[in-house]
Amino acid sequence: MLEKLEGQLKIFDAEIQKLSAKAEKARVDLKADIEEQVNVLKQQRDSARKKLDDLRSRSGEAWEEVREGADSAWRELRTSIDRAIKKFE
Repeated sequence: MLEKLEGQLKIFDAEIQKLSAKAEKARVDLKADIEEQVNVLKQQRDSARKKLDDLRSRSGEAWEEVREGADSAWRELRTSIDRAIKKFE
C-alpha cells in the first residue's frame, strides 16, 4: 500500500509541475490565479506526504487511524488537482 501511495504522490507531483509550467506561459491575469492554485496544491501534497511518512512509522491500531487520514488527504489532493486542471485547460 505504501508503494502505491508513493507512486500516486509522484503522479501528483508531475501534474502540479504541469500546472506550474502552464502558469509560466499564461496571460498575466491568469498567471497569478494559476500560481495561487499551484501553491495550494503544493501545500496539500506536502500534507499528504507527511501522512505517508506517518504511515511508515506506525503499526496496529495507530496505523489504521493514520491510514484513514492519509486516504482522506489523497482524495482531497486528487480532487483539487482535477479541479485545477479543468479550470485552467
